[in-house]
Amino acid sequence: MTASSAAPGPGHPIPVAAPPRVAARVAAAADGPVAVLHAARDLLHLDLGGHAVAVAAAGAPGLPHALRTPLPSPLSPPSARGSSGEGPTAYVESGILHLGGRALVTGRLVDVRAPRLDLARMPKTSPAVDQGTPRSRGAGLVALPRHIDPAVVVQLVGRGDGLTPYGDDVLCGWLAAHRAAGVTTPAVDDAVRRSLPRTTTLSATLLECALEGEVADLLADYLRALGTPAAPTARAALATLGHSSGAGLAQGVDLGVEAVTRVAVA
Repeated sequence: MTASSAAPGPGHPIPVAAPPRVAARVAAAADGPVAVLHAARDLLHLDLGGHAVAVAAAGAPGLPHALRTPLPSPLSPPSARGSSGEGPTAYVESGILHLGGRALVTGRLVDVRAPRLDLARMPKTSPAVDQGTPRSRGAGLVALPRHIDPAVVVQLVGRGDGLTPYGDDVLCGWLAAHRAAGVTTPAVDDAVRRSLPRTTTLSATLLECALEGEVADLLADYLRALGTPAAPTARAALATLGHSSGAGLAQGVDLGVEAVTRVAVA
């Protein structure tokens, strides 16, 4: 789907591209209204059974929990808003998500798995080591350690500013790097799962995606570019994701790449 695709009018089904687990989650959801977690210009986050599912406008960043639509905005047209005008109406009926009176029907599946890393070309030093304390220090976030382990997970989950706290973004990047390298992290995975109640519904969902090896498109692009001349450009593009999410993801990837490279050399 492209931004130039003509979006059907109200009352017509909207074909969407969906990550497989998101498509399955929507199909299995109970009938009934769906609460809005957060609305932005090109992205709408919904609470579907305790998990975040996003509805993305055409041209919005590809996220691992998002239904990708040809709509200019998931909040348009005006009929998408409730009677009080406070936000769009959303509900599930027979395994189909409806938004503003339009059914969002999965037309194709999109692969959001992290691309495989070529460890032979990976840099042997991490930019994150030199960066030290993250820019976002809200909610008691401490300086990032050089090594992430189960004890550090507790210090990071839910810490930092934003819809996705910076500590969570760093963990998502670290997990993505390990999944891309094919390196298992059972102890950290268990610590992350146990810590999910400490953070927001949206961030917990993205951490679950990272545990499954699912990443945002811009993060996948950065992983593919690592160790090549395209890496700085891909990193700069990743930095545009969210308020500080891209920076946190990149810093987590740096720490993860340093860890998996050390394992490969040992």
